[in-house]
Amino acid sequence: MIIYSSNRSTISYFFLVLMHYTILLYLLLSFLRLSAQEKVTLYKGKKARITPIVETRDSRGFDPFKIAERVELLFYTSNRLLWHHNAGKNPNALMADGLINIPQDSIAARVQLDSAQCSDWQYTLYQSQLCEEMIVAGCYEPRHLLVFYGDSNKVIGVIEICTSCAGAWISEGLRTFIVCPERMAVLGSMVNQIAEKNNIRTTAPKQKAISKKRVRTDKSSAL
Repeated sequence: MIIYSSNRSTISYFFLVLMHYTILLYLLLSFLRLSAQEKVTLYKGKKARITPIVETRDSRGFDPFKIAERVELLFYTSNRLLWHHNAGKNPNALMADGLINIPQDSIAARVQLDSAQCSDWQYTLYQSQLCEEMIVAGCYEPRHLLVFYGDSNKVIGVIEICTSCAGAWISEGLRTFIVCPERMAVLGSMVNQIAEKNNIRTTAPKQKAISKKRVRTDKSSAL
């Protein structure tokens, strides 16, 4: 009877230890499974991936928001590529000798961004992690232009955006960024907010169907 009782106690102890380690293993696996799940965040109402990240930050060129004395957002009257002016076919002609080289009848409106708006644009272009895939549409129909002014009201660079096709053109020397449907959708929303606030009828058109063309934005990739 004594031997039987001892074996019984040993078996009970063994099962308790086994149950303890089983629970610990289950908790560990649950934690690892939750950690492996993709994290998401909401930025201005749109779900965007944080990890895994497909974006890489470009350290070349300069961040125009950090050195510009002021920043303007120009609203074109139509798709720039339809213009008869030289800038209609050559984006390098958008600025010349420190001045904007666009016919007045091609500009529907221009708005100077305040400090809060500049911070939003800088964050969206250069700091946010919005892109799920680096893809753009095969079209390019730009209707908005960010203009950066330095000392003496001289234009130091421009960024042209096409929210409908998820494309952009950046003047030489400025830091590049990744264009993708997610980022351009946020920019389109910001453009529309500025248009509404300033009673501008021209708004950012909705995005078109996106083709599976993977690119990195630079001064010529969107054309």
